[in-house]
Parts: sequence; C-alpha cells; structure tokens
Amino acid sequence: MKIFYVSSYGKNDDKGIYILKFDKETLQMKLIQQIVTRDYPSYMITKDHILYIAYKNASSHNDGGGLGSFSIYQDELILNNNYSSSGRSYTHLCVADNQRYIFAANYHIGATASYELENKIITQKISAIRHKGLGPDLLKRQTSPHAHCVGITPDKQFVYSVDLGADKVVMYRYHQGVLMEDTDFTLNILPGSGPRHMIFSQDGKFAYLVNEIANNIMVFKYNEGRFSLIQAIHCIPRHFKGFSSASAIRMTSTGEHLFVSNRGHNSIAMYRVNKETGKISLLYMVHTGKDPRDFNILDDQYLIVGCQGDNKLQVLTFDEQNEKLLLSDSELEIPSPVCIAFE
Repeated sequence: MKIFYVSSYGKNDDKGIYILKFDKETLQMKLIQQIVTRDYPSYMITKDHILYIAYKNASSHNDGGGLGSFSIYQDELILNNNYSSSGRSYTHLCVADNQRYIFAANYHIGATASYELENKIITQKISAIRHKGLGPDLLKRQTSPHAHCVGITPDKQFVYSVDLGADKVVMYRYHQGVLMEDTDFTLNILPGSGPRHMIFSQDGKFAYLVNEIANNIMVFKYNEGRFSLIQAIHCIPRHFKGFSSASAIRMTSTGEHLFVSNRGHNSIAMYRVNKETGKISLLYMVHTGKDPRDFNILDDQYLIVGCQGDNKLQVLTFDEQNEKLLLSDSELEIPSPVCIAFE
C-alpha cells in the first residue's frame, strides 16, 4: 500500500487535502482522511517527510493565501504551520536543498517570493519580486505577468520562475533567500507560447518546458544558466480542432520517458527520451477524464491522474520496458483534484 496526497478545489468544506491509500496489486484507491483547509491548496510537494502546500486565497479579503507545512507521520499529516500572505495566492513552490528557504510562484500578480524555514516552520517572508511583461494571447491569459512555476536549477546557481503571462523564464540569483534577477540569463520564450512548468533531466543537461497556450514542449540544452533551444514538439494531434491547454509535465526516474497532460484534448501524451541528445519523440496518447490538471508517477509503473473537470482520480498502468501506457478501470471520486503528491 502506498500513501499519497491530493489537493482539492472543491466547494466549501469539500476543498482541502485528501490522504489516500493506493493498492499496487488491485489498483484500488481508498480515502483515509480529508483535511479541510481555509484556502485552496493549489500545489504540493514532499521533502524529507514534510508536505509543503501553496495556497490560493479563498476569501474576498486580503487575509488568506500563503504557504503551509505538514509533517508526515505514517498515514497522518501533522500541521507545523500555515503562513498567511495577506491575500497573496501561490500556485507552485520549491524548497532549497538545505531546507532553510522556500520559494513560491504567485500566478495572480505575477511575482516570485521567498520565505524563511526554521525546523519545518515557515517563519517570515524574505523577498518578493513582481515580473514585468505581457503576451499576445487572445483569451487574455497574457494581459499581465503570471508566474506559474518555480524551481532551482540543477547546478544550484539559480532559482527559475516560469511566467505564463510574460512568455519568459526569469532567472534569479539567491543569497540567504534574497532573490535578485540576473537579466543576462532570463530566457525569453516565443511570444504567445504561455510557458507553464519546466523540469530538468536527471543529469541536468536538458530542460523541458511545457507551454500551456502553444500546446507544445520546448527542449533546451542547459549549461551554467544558459538555455539553447533544440526542439519543439506538439502535445496534441494537429488535426484536433477543439480548445486544449497543456498542463503538467513529469519524467520517470529512469529519465527514459516523459509525460504531459492535456486539458481539453483530455489525454496523457507519452514521449520517449533520447538521454544523449535530450530530444523526445511522441509514442502515443491515452485519453483520460475531463481536464487532467495534474498527475504523478509512482515507481515508474503507475500514473495517478487528477481529472479536475470530472471530479475524479484515475489510475494508468505503465510498462516502461515495453512502452505500454494503459487506462485502468480504477477510479475514485474526489472533488476538483488539482495536484497529486507522493512522499
């Protein structure tokens, strides 16, 4: 049995963090507990038995949002603290290796923030920098900056912040948690792409950027803060005429396969990774429930998908050696799931 966590944008008391068990033999999921949260938990990560939460403000007042920290003990979550951020809503976060700092992306005002951590407690905000810029998206997703993802480069030299609204990846130097943009390294993306999330290969030589608006993946060579575009590949079929927006991107622990979820086309696209060149090739797509906003990979054998529009989780099985990704019959109703996290 494997414990995992799902964050929910459910209405009223349906929102919060759901703790579940997954049986690898039967593929069945079982709800253990729901923790109702005041705000919407938009994103979660685990690190050294701690679950960190980014909160979207659920109030009309400037007194919610922020970050949270829970200790993981067996199948329970024990609250360390929630740090309110005066109405600031966060959609993504990452934690420094020394666990002294936590960085967060604020989609709504287009900013990147840093906070201090002491013994798993979020103690104070250190800095927050608002981005500048906009893009040409006709649906008005790019009328202002929208930081959507934050991470630390493999060489630990930069905090990067992916901005969907401004079509760029802002690169920050960080000293004692204080963020300072290094404009010589900030990466400008093709206008109208709408970059959403970015991950790196295990060896740190390649970066994979999923673009929500352009519905593609850009592959970059990465070296000492510099990005060189080597490939752009679609996430949805060219013949598909409906609306779709690419969402989550994840890679197996082997680094041999990469997946992207598509909301609208409602699918998981699977790619083979050439670990020498970094380039990827599409194998095929598996249809899912409506709006697969997030998914996560367990043991390189299972994908658990959160279908926000259908209010359910689905299980896909994955045979990496034979490159077979199959949708199983296993489902579980969860209100508006938006993020999946394993310890």
